[in-house]
Amino acid sequence: MSTDTTTKATAKTGVGRDSSDARRGPDRNDAATAEFRELAAKHDELVQQMGDDISPFPDAGVDGFLSHFIMTFQFLRGPQSGQAVSFEMPTAIQTVARSGPFIYHGPAENHTVTVPLPSGCTLSDEISERDFRTRPEEYFEEGQETVWMQILNLDARMDHHELGPIRIILGETLKREHPDIFRPSLGVAQSLGRHGFPARLFFNPYALVETRFGSFRAIHGTLSYGRITHFPPMGTPVSIQESVPMEALDDVQQAMRAGGDAPSIGPIARIIALSHPIDVPLQVPGDEAFRLVEARIAGQPSV
Repeated sequence: MSTDTTTKATAKTGVGRDSSDARRGPDRNDAATAEFRELAAKHDELVQQMGDDISPFPDAGVDGFLSHFIMTFQFLRGPQSGQAVSFEMPTAIQTVARSGPFIYHGPAENHTVTVPLPSGCTLSDEISERDFRTRPEEYFEEGQETVWMQILNLDARMDHHELGPIRIILGETLKREHPDIFRPSLGVAQSLGRHGFPARLFFNPYALVETRFGSFRAIHGTLSYGRITHFPPMGTPVSIQESVPMEALDDVQQAMRAGGDAPSIGPIARIIALSHPIDVPLQVPGDEAFRLVEARIAGQPSV
C-alpha cells in the first residue's frame, strides 16, 4: 500500500491517532454537562425570583374591579383658556370582557374573536381587526400569543370644588345614553415572550366626560400599562401617551350627522395627564360585577 493510501485510511478510521484525543472526549462531555447544570440552576433561580410572573393566559372571561382616574384638564377656549385643573376621582366599579388567548398572525389574517358578555349586556360579543381605532405596532406583533378585550361598563363620579360634578361613562352606559356617538372601548394584551404572562397591555377608551360646562367626547388614544402579570393588572403603572382632546358633544353629533367623525371646531379643552390604575379585584363573578355597575347607574342621575 502506498504512503498516500495509508494516510487516507488513517484519516478515515482514526487509526494511529494520539490516545490523548480519545481522553479529551469524556472531558468535553463532563464540561458540557457541568455548564448545562449551571445554566439549569440559574434558570430555576430566575423562575423562583419571578414567582407567579410567568404563567399562562387564562381562558376567556369577565373581570370586575375597582379603579380610579387621576387627571389634569387644560382649557383651550373661553374665560379659563390656558388654565389647568388636576384632580383624583373616587374609586368606581369597572368590568372588562376578554377573549381566549390566540396566536396573532397579522392584519392579513383578519382575526375575529368572541368575548363572553354578562346577562343584559347589549354590546357586541365579537372583536375584529377593523374595530381597533388605534394600532400601536408593539401590541400587534405577529407570532405572539394575544388576548383582545372590551370595556363593558363604568360610571365614575365626583364633585370637584372648582368644576362641580364630573361623570365619566363608556361601554354599555355610553351606548344606552348616547347611541348616536357610541364606539367600543377595546384593548390588547400580548405576550412579551411567545406565550402567556408577562405581557404588555393597552386600551383605547372611547369615553364621554360630563361636567356642568357641557359633555365632551374623550378618545384616549393609547392608554398604556406597564408590564402585566395577571388579569386584572392590579397596581400596574398606566398613562396616556399623548394629550386627549375634549370635543364638545354637540360638535361631535353634528359631525357624525354630516357623515364624518371629527368636529371641524377645535376642542374646548384637553387632558394633558391621565392615569387609570386598577386598585383591587372584586371577589364576585363578572356577571355580578356588571349588574352592580348597572344598579348604581340606575340609582343616580346624569350630571
